[in-house]
Amino acid sequence: MKTLPAILAAALVASLAPLPAAAQQATELGSFGAWTAWKGADADGATCYISATPRSSQPSGVNRDPISFIVIHRQGGGTRNEVQSILGYPVNATDPKASADIDGNSYGMVADGSVVWLADASAESGFVEAMKAGSTMVVRATSQRGTDTVDTYSLSGATKAMEAIDTACS
Repeated sequence: MKTLPAILAAALVASLAPLPAAAQQATELGSFGAWTAWKGADADGATCYISATPRSSQPSGVNRDPISFIVIHRQGGGTRNEVQSILGYPVNATDPKASADIDGNSYGMVADGSVVWLADASAESGFVEAMKAGSTMVVRATSQRGTDTVDTYSLSGATKAMEAIDTACS
């Protein structure tokens, strides 16, 4: 069975062309509550990310690949706070019904394959601040087969994990 870092690396490689080398050779910076911080490097510089798996997924018993939520800093590309979730199934391309909710504040998401991103990239920094201040995050989406899923994440440790990658990829 693959470990979470290997699964995340494979998913990041599949979903993000600029990250392969960093994702394949990521080193754990530390675990903080429900979140883990990672750092890798490629020809463009350091790439850091935090990741977590949901504490619950509904409906139960649905066959899905590993599920995770990720926030990425790409030093070489000057990107910070790129928010995404790997859902573990192909998302409905015509009506994904994808969103992330932090303590009652909802953010629309767009889908590509089995990955969703914030629909408004300019909202990413505010979203990360909401993660740091929040207690629970809920990611919703609809699969190609029409199954509505709900993944619930604890935000415990998100602040410390973000601080770790902010320092490592400053």
